[in-house]
Amino acid sequence: MPSFADSFWSEDLSTGVERLFVELHKGCNQNALFIQLFASRMQYEVNYGRQLCNTTSNIEGYSDTSNSDQSVDNALNQLATAMEKEGNEHLAIAADIETTVLRPFSQWCEDHEQRIEYSEKILKTNVLNYQKSTKYVEKLEQHYFNKCRQLEDHKRSYFNDDELVNVMKQLELFQEKETALAKEREFDAFGKFGNLDFDVRTMRETLSLLLTKLEKTTYKMPFINFTFENTNNGSEIVKFLMENLALKDVDQAETFGQDLLNSGFLKYCNGVGNTFVNSKKFQYCWKQYAYKFARVPLPNASEHGDSHDEEGPQPISTYLTDLTSKISNSQDSISTLPTISNTERSLLKYVKDLETADARYRKECKKLDILRCSLEELLVDHFTFMEKCELDRLKALEKVILDFSPIISKNASAMKELNIAVLKTGTEVDPTLDLLNLVERGRTGTFQPHVITYNNYYNPGGFQNFGIDLETRCRMDKKAVPLIVSSILSFMDRVYPELPNDNVRTTVWTVPVKLNSTHQLRANLNEAPFQEESQITSILANYAVEPSVIASVLKIYFLELPEPLISNDVYDILKALYAEFPPSHVESEEQAAIDAQRVSGITTAFNSLSKPHIATLDAITTHFSRLVKILKMGSSATSGALANEFIRSVSQEFANCIIRVKLPDGNNLSFKIFTDLLLFRKPIFRGLKRQNSKAQENHEKAPYF
Repeated sequence: MPSFADSFWSEDLSTGVERLFVELHKGCNQNALFIQLFASRMQYEVNYGRQLCNTTSNIEGYSDTSNSDQSVDNALNQLATAMEKEGNEHLAIAADIETTVLRPFSQWCEDHEQRIEYSEKILKTNVLNYQKSTKYVEKLEQHYFNKCRQLEDHKRSYFNDDELVNVMKQLELFQEKETALAKEREFDAFGKFGNLDFDVRTMRETLSLLLTKLEKTTYKMPFINFTFENTNNGSEIVKFLMENLALKDVDQAETFGQDLLNSGFLKYCNGVGNTFVNSKKFQYCWKQYAYKFARVPLPNASEHGDSHDEEGPQPISTYLTDLTSKISNSQDSISTLPTISNTERSLLKYVKDLETADARYRKECKKLDILRCSLEELLVDHFTFMEKCELDRLKALEKVILDFSPIISKNASAMKELNIAVLKTGTEVDPTLDLLNLVERGRTGTFQPHVITYNNYYNPGGFQNFGIDLETRCRMDKKAVPLIVSSILSFMDRVYPELPNDNVRTTVWTVPVKLNSTHQLRANLNEAPFQEESQITSILANYAVEPSVIASVLKIYFLELPEPLISNDVYDILKALYAEFPPSHVESEEQAAIDAQRVSGITTAFNSLSKPHIATLDAITTHFSRLVKILKMGSSATSGALANEFIRSVSQEFANCIIRVKLPDGNNLSFKIFTDLLLFRKPIFRGLKRQNSKAQENHEKAPYF
């Protein structure tokens, strides 16, 4: 049965989440209908029971017959008493409905609805935040490519190829000199703070200590609706300085605080003036300028932050902040820099702007991809939990119907037919089937991760392994099959002998693995492209005790490819092919002929795939075919059955990995294709090699004009 965790996905994520909770809220409405039904029946029992209990009081003159000796009066008394007794029975039924069915089921339904609302709020909030982050990264990407275009336009407008080579060398020397000067300025005198001499570097370290280790608060101005972020009172600052710096006394610490105020690192919040006072009543705000100088990110920056310490290579201009230019603007230092023209200076500015945009874009791409992985893990966890909740709801309805039956059967003679109907209804409830119907009715798509790729203008695919198309990855790896794929398959070959038995060797590829564990290994493998197999093997070795995680990361790699191993065009051809020549478990000469035609059609269809796609499919199926062959060679009586079961299970597992599943079709076709690739691997790929050889010969024989 398809699970929630593999049924409610969509490209924007929100569509699948929205659809799931629409279906779950329908279940809550269904609960409410049952509650109304039980409440109505309880009320009917109460009303009818009360009327029966009031039988004698509603009969005029009934009291006159109580002492009569006539048999008819005696019969009247007996009938009235029986009716009142029946009334008490109906009241007892109503009480039982309330205590046994209505009250506990209503409470359970309320708790169930709260669980759904909580999960819905969590998921929708996280998806919305992810969508905002995605839009932000798209803006950064656009800004980065605009900077690339400006740089390339400037190069083409002012330099030819030879001039550009010379200019870039000159600018490289200029930047090296600028870097050296920036390092020298770190040791320039900065000023006196608390009668202590500080150079730029020491001041930066001291300020960084104050900004990161001293706990900040938010200060709200009295009488007006305005708040200051990142504040401390004078007493807190003085206490921190006394504890962390070699200051003689409080006066020196207070002088230090005054110097911070005078230098523009602090500003006074709750009054007018420019005096630092060691008091809890005087509040001071750390200015953004202080964070910039100390190269510390603002703690209360917006969602995407105004961080000043970007990851990756820092442009040289990072050093040229306002403050450092104030203390390092001597003509002697400037004159030591090589002379460059205005055009070259503009080129340098474009290069630095590009470096800044690139560093920020790359950093946010990495953050967003980590956020995507976390969101996918959260969605899987909540989808799984919601599936359990929905199954519990259906089982609770089944139980409450069966609990209702013995209550109404108390008055067996009158309720016999109703009791039979209720019992039959309770036994016909099938929670598993209802859950399957919910999934089939509401599913939006299988699990399909959409990687956040860092699209570098000058080196696409050169900074990550996952989410890069196969052609680019193979070209950069200089291999027919991506290095990461061949390395994982080779590593698994070395792991198999260490596993206890054949059953464990096969289930490694099919056992469920927590998405969080897979993402952890993925993160380690996605830091940077690898140059050789040993680099990948050293990472995989840390997961040798959990080979299922390694197998899972290979599936994730294929799922995250921008184009599947079998493209959509080929998929449509194969769909028609399998409709005309369907596979069958029945062995006959006629079926063998159908299989041969189908295999020939697969070979022809695959011929339009690129070489990396064909080679990768060949590598995967070769690995599994070899494992199947080893299984069949086993001495156990169940070896053949185990091999056949492995073909079925691994084909089911990799069905979504080789083809983008379309919901109306499901993954049944991709399951059949992968099964055929395992069963008929040699004729399929030999046919492909033969067709490629003929095409190459025809190309060589073609006349040249």
